[in-house]
Amino acid sequence: MHVSDDLMTDQQPVPEQRAGDTPDPRPGKKGPRDKPKKPPFRGTGFLRLWTGETLSLAGTEITFMAIGITAVTTLAATPWQMGVLEAAESAAVLLLGLSAGVWADRYERRALMIVSNVARGLLLFAIPLLFWLDALTMPVLYGVVFLVGAFTLLFDSAMSAYLPRLLPRRQLERANSWMEASTSVGTVAGPGLAGLLIQVMSAPVALVVDTLSYLISCFTLAGLPKAPPSADPADGDERPAGAQDTADTTDGTGTPETKETHRKAVLKGLRVLRDDRIQRPMILAATHFNIFHAMFFAVHTLFVLRVLGFSPGLLGATSMAGGVAGLLGASSTPFLTRLLGQGRALVVAYAAPGASAVLVPLAAQWDNRPLAILLVSASTFTWTFAVVVNLVISETVKQSLVPDHLLGRVTATTRFVSWGCQPIGALLGGWLGGRFGLAEVMYVSAAGLLTSALWPLLSPVRALRGTEDEEDEEDGDGEEGGTPTGTPPAGDEPHATTAPPTEP
Repeated sequence: MHVSDDLMTDQQPVPEQRAGDTPDPRPGKKGPRDKPKKPPFRGTGFLRLWTGETLSLAGTEITFMAIGITAVTTLAATPWQMGVLEAAESAAVLLLGLSAGVWADRYERRALMIVSNVARGLLLFAIPLLFWLDALTMPVLYGVVFLVGAFTLLFDSAMSAYLPRLLPRRQLERANSWMEASTSVGTVAGPGLAGLLIQVMSAPVALVVDTLSYLISCFTLAGLPKAPPSADPADGDERPAGAQDTADTTDGTGTPETKETHRKAVLKGLRVLRDDRIQRPMILAATHFNIFHAMFFAVHTLFVLRVLGFSPGLLGATSMAGGVAGLLGASSTPFLTRLLGQGRALVVAYAAPGASAVLVPLAAQWDNRPLAILLVSASTFTWTFAVVVNLVISETVKQSLVPDHLLGRVTATTRFVSWGCQPIGALLGGWLGGRFGLAEVMYVSAAGLLTSALWPLLSPVRALRGTEDEEDEEDGDGEEGGTPTGTPPAGDEPHATTAPPTEP
């Protein structure tokens, strides 16, 4: 199996035992009954990270709903303006996406997350402030959404690269499930609270809550250990990837090495995705999906409020179905990957949103309010369940495959490609919605979402199993001596040097 040179040669041994690791005192093979129990998250700092993110993400859900409703109700936005608003957030990915990954690999990751939270909180507070000053306009919303999107990308790139520094590899899927559950808790609490605040007061006022949530998240993150950047060996340097960087790094002859330029660092992240036969179809599937995702949600709020006649409070209540689905999806992903394998579960996760998307325009075919509420809620539930399963699997595969010193770049590059296409879908959805109708855009979007499943289905991704299966295979009777070829001795836990195992 061909993977990129970086993934084949850049091992990332853990220099010292991490919290939660239980080394096997006996060399050689281990039987199924000898496999140690999964250590808890306690003592790793992950629970603190998860708690802070749950609070922050609840506020983020308020942001997404409040800004959209502010545009529709306060500023009387047109379909085209809603498309531009949807595109503004992902436009930041196009301009800053690749650089954000380099920064996440070169600077202390916890500090980047804190700075990103402070910046997002201040930007969002500007919306209610300008509203009270009667100075809020659509261009202001475009600018705020753009900048919030930029800092969100920086935060997510640092977060994705930070998590494997807290936890051993075998706990990543479980941890990613918790993180997505955190998002779902925010999805449950956020829309309901947003709908209530908007109904009682106004949409811009709801954003004050989000500002406070980011500040609380900053205090939580401040208690976590720092994560300085890992060594990024120059071409030809044979030092272990886990070695510490020094200010006077040499090439072995006493001559100082030239620090990798920003451009070369960016290109390195692009090559990783280009050359790996597992991640390449995964990023193409995500890009395909996100184009039609953005097209669908560019008109979703308009359709539900104006065509179906939902109130902001009712829209928030139906959105809470997505929060419940997210919790179920996050908790059931380990079971689904054991049952179907990561690849097959990913195929289903890409296809399901397309099938559920048609329920929203179908709700307008009957003049029946309870039925419309049921269909919109069912669509949100199925869509969110599938997306959460998708995110947990995709994040776990990436974190298992990519060396630590490249993880920030690969995360940002993935989002540069897959999120950077969203302005195209959003603008196209807004333009088609104004020209042909909102329901027609939703049906086209549903067809596009469904076909995104072809990328994992027709590629080696389909055969991916799970991290636990890989470890069982390494510990089993099939390997002489119980240690796979090319791995460090017992006690060193590498980032995967090859792609996760695939079935024949």
